[in-house]
Amino acid sequence: MFKEIHFPEGFFSNNRKKLTEKLEEKTVIFILSSLDMIKNRDTHYRFRQDSNYFYLTGLELKRSVLAVYKYNGKVYETLFRKVLDPTLEKWVGRNVSVEDIKRTSGISDIRDINDLDDYLSNVFSGIGIEKVLMYNETSTDLLVPTYTQVFASKLRMRFAFITIKAVNPILDEIRKIKSECEIAMIKRAIEITTKGLEDLIHSLYPGISENECEGILIKNYIKYGSVQPAFQTIAASGANATVLHYEDNDQVTGKNDLILIDTGSEYKNYASDITRTYPVSGKFTSDQKKFYNIVLKASKEVMKKAKPGVTLAQLQDVTKEVLFKGLFDMKMVKEKSDLTKYYYHGVSHFLGLDTHDVGSYQTPLEKNCVITVEPGLYIAEKKIGIRLENDVLITDKGCRNLSESIPIEADEIEDIMNRKKR
Repeated sequence: MFKEIHFPEGFFSNNRKKLTEKLEEKTVIFILSSLDMIKNRDTHYRFRQDSNYFYLTGLELKRSVLAVYKYNGKVYETLFRKVLDPTLEKWVGRNVSVEDIKRTSGISDIRDINDLDDYLSNVFSGIGIEKVLMYNETSTDLLVPTYTQVFASKLRMRFAFITIKAVNPILDEIRKIKSECEIAMIKRAIEITTKGLEDLIHSLYPGISENECEGILIKNYIKYGSVQPAFQTIAASGANATVLHYEDNDQVTGKNDLILIDTGSEYKNYASDITRTYPVSGKFTSDQKKFYNIVLKASKEVMKKAKPGVTLAQLQDVTKEVLFKGLFDMKMVKEKSDLTKYYYHGVSHFLGLDTHDVGSYQTPLEKNCVITVEPGLYIAEKKIGIRLENDVLITDKGCRNLSESIPIEADEIEDIMNRKKR
């Protein structure tokens, strides 16, 4: 087990301060917690807190609302939470005490969720606040409205004179730059993921199932301090690896298959996101190694270019240049446009409280952004899919690969896998 990492005192209060410094006069912000998600009938999926709510409070409360407004230059913070009756406490656990909520969040005004209606009347009808900021969901194809969307709809119906706008531009900009303790949390998530991959690479053999590979990873994540994976693990062997978001993980590996593992643990809600591609037999075929080394070269070139002032779009251009040249030399492409047959995703995304964290593809990188670098090639006709993904911290003049301890060189991987057989 690793030693537990704690958030420093005042961390969540300081996050709110960054937000309220940008808050206009007579404006109120509502940030809502996650709710339990029904799996079937009366069972639930494992709870995962809303990232923005956690960033601003540090709390794992359900059905809770953070309300913050600025009036006459002063900031007022109130947290509303559901209080369980003593009978229900015996079924689902004790209420978190007011003292613990105050200690973690730094918020002194803690109220029952049933008091929220009176609070809204006072803020809008009493004080006269008309501007509301809430976090706008990025998914446009949700079949069921979120807690935030339902809350906003009820506000509009009750107080027709208010305007509701997205707090996303402000909050996303704040969250994009990581503090020292956030970087430490991401590094710990990477360390836990490393343990899982170390176990997996020694467990591979032709005939192992994709599902067993996923199980080996999850076992280690839990063992070393992760409550749950950051996302559904992709364990894609053979032709399955040419499907970007393959998640069935229900096939058995073949003798000469590669298996693409896209996985990550989560530590205190901060994610890692690592991809490695292994030969289940312990040795790459000649073709596999050629494609593998093209992808590896692209990864190295992107990390050479990643620094403050560069955009993710520019890193994508670097990726395409390297991949095109490699395939051109193998006489597989003639024109730049041909590359889309074999490479069809972005090379980077931001990483943090969300696996695909907040941050614009076009905005220049800044010091203490954390991004992924994940070039790939997908050769469907050869049943070869290769992706190599590292988690990278942007520094003063360049970047640092936070996942450099996870073996990635083809020869090193073969040596590790064959060492176990000697």
